[in-house]
Amino acid sequence: MNMEQSYVSAALVRPLLEAAGPTFFDQLPTDDSGAVQRVLKQLRDPDSRINAEEADELISMLVRRSGNEALCVQAPHKFNVHSSCQLQHLFLCCNTLREALYYLEKFSTLLSDGLEVQVTRTRDNTIKVKLPVEENFILSTRRHRTEIIISTLLNWLRQLCGPDMQISAITLPFPATQYAAYYQQQWRSDIEFNAPECTIQFHSKWLDEGLHNTNPHILNMMKREVEEQYRKLARSGSLSERIRKAFLQTKIRLNANQQEVADYFHISARTLNRHLHREGTSLKQIVTNVRLETARNMLANSDDSIEQIALSIGLSGRRTLDRIFIKEMNMSPAQYRLSQRQETLVANG
Repeated sequence: MNMEQSYVSAALVRPLLEAAGPTFFDQLPTDDSGAVQRVLKQLRDPDSRINAEEADELISMLVRRSGNEALCVQAPHKFNVHSSCQLQHLFLCCNTLREALYYLEKFSTLLSDGLEVQVTRTRDNTIKVKLPVEENFILSTRRHRTEIIISTLLNWLRQLCGPDMQISAITLPFPATQYAAYYQQQWRSDIEFNAPECTIQFHSKWLDEGLHNTNPHILNMMKREVEEQYRKLARSGSLSERIRKAFLQTKIRLNANQQEVADYFHISARTLNRHLHREGTSLKQIVTNVRLETARNMLANSDDSIEQIALSIGLSGRRTLDRIFIKEMNMSPAQYRLSQRQETLVANG
């Protein structure tokens, strides 16, 4: 069995039960799926993590029995203590949206496995809260899960910044649905379908507006609780994959030492090494793999010199990159670049 199971936070699913109404439970047949019954029990704790397949089964049932295909597209609503999780508490305790987004980026995987939120700023001062785009986004289960996550984040943003906050655009990576008009109605924003990225967008003026002055002791208490949850997650899942993603998204420097990487995941260096050893890898190997992955992408898609590429991924120069490439791929970076360009020429006829 795979050590790392895909999961979603109960905090994402609980609001759907409220939207479906209390009669949903009365209509459940006694011979219903054991998985659904198991999820319903887990939902009592908004900080619990639910097997993603079982959560999808429950969500599909809720959509089907409510007769509302747009059930997962929810308007931002008032704070509900029964559906709130520790990450939401930390987010809402922040004194500025900038601070809240920092914690959202850092701890977003608490909401869903693989949910690595990135916050970027464009030249026209638009803030983009970016969700990862996967190939199977067109599947209804993935679409529903994306709708739930966006609805949840919009809810948090409006709770923190107030009803006057304006979301300028929401971009979605899947085609327009039969209920396309419902997105704009519920989310109060311009919607773009078939977009190359999945984002919530708003003006940067909201980042530093004074919202409130939370007692720093309360903020620190919330932060400690979320860090403890994140620490448990790092211990229970594939730590090597989380480290790889953190490197690729430049959340950790490629030249970071073991202690810096361990600090990022709120664990000790000893625990870091123990888990990576259990997963059959090491920090050095992860760094090498990330450098190779980044270098391959740059060799295939840019005109940067091999020396420039080597320096950009934290190596001393071309000779070091040559050595790593030949050892790991049995060819030099120059040979790899040539092979990729030849493949592109063949593909383009």
